[in-house]
Amino acid sequence: MKKITLIFTLTAFAFLANISESIAQRIFVNDVDINELDIEYVELSVTSKLLNPTKMKIYVDYGQKWSIKRQNIMNPEKKVIPFNSTIHALNFMDKNGWVYVEQTAVTDDGSTTYKYLLKKAG
Repeated sequence: MKKITLIFTLTAFAFLANISESIAQRIFVNDVDINELDIEYVELSVTSKLLNPTKMKIYVDYGQKWSIKRQNIMNPEKKVIPFNSTIHALNFMDKNGWVYVEQTAVTDDGSTTYKYLLKKAG
């Protein structure tokens, strides 16, 4: 009986590890899973919200056509993922297969947007 329990437990852990790995490798920008695209780079644009400078607005440019629709990072249920900070977003991207390359800052009318270039790992 102990052998069956051990085999079941190990199988369950392997299954859960496989599920969490597949979930971790999915980043949606609106309806597009960018990890499935044949792209090498993305750019995160980070600005502070006007009325709440401690909250960040983070958008992703993966080379898509311009759209009035913001390019938010979403979960598989298509809900916008709220990030507490730029580092939170960069850690999220790193855990999901994107590596930091460089950062630039663009200032326009007193507002600064930080742009982070990320490269697909591997």
